[in-house]
Amino acid sequence: MSAEKAHLQEALTHAFDEFIATFSLFGEEEINNVPFLNSWTPAQVATHIVLATEGVPDQKTSSSDRPFDAYLSRIRPWWEDLSKKFKSPEQLYPDDKPYRKNEILSALRRCCKKDLSIISEKDLTLICLDSELPNIGFLTRYEWLWFIEMHLKRHIFQLKNMKKV
Repeated sequence: MSAEKAHLQEALTHAFDEFIATFSLFGEEEINNVPFLNSWTPAQVATHIVLATEGVPDQKTSSSDRPFDAYLSRIRPWWEDLSKKFKSPEQLYPDDKPYRKNEILSALRRCCKKDLSIISEKDLTLICLDSELPNIGFLTRYEWLWFIEMHLKRHIFQLKNMKKV
């Protein structure tokens, strides 16, 4: 499991770093502007990421008889097809208000630190029982953290498209 943890830590660090770097390309005056019709602002995308990546739903956990990474092959295709659109759960919707760039960047760094501490400090093979992924089921901490990495990559792509406008 130590090799898997190291790989996950590297991938998650890279995804957070790239997301933060991409968001940082926007000026303070740009982050609250809607780039195109029916779009979130860059600040709303970043706030959505903060809401979605601040840890994993693991207040209640249980051991499992399945491999700790069994659902990754079912999750990965969702995120890798960038032409697909998804509807976010309501609790992950950002507010429709102006945001400050430094506050968002600080929150993103806090989320990264928290997620990386989960990798180093917790048992990633346990199933998280606080939230179930629709059409998949309950994920292990390991799967949730990969889910976060894939989610970050998808929104990096979105921010890059916004920056082109």
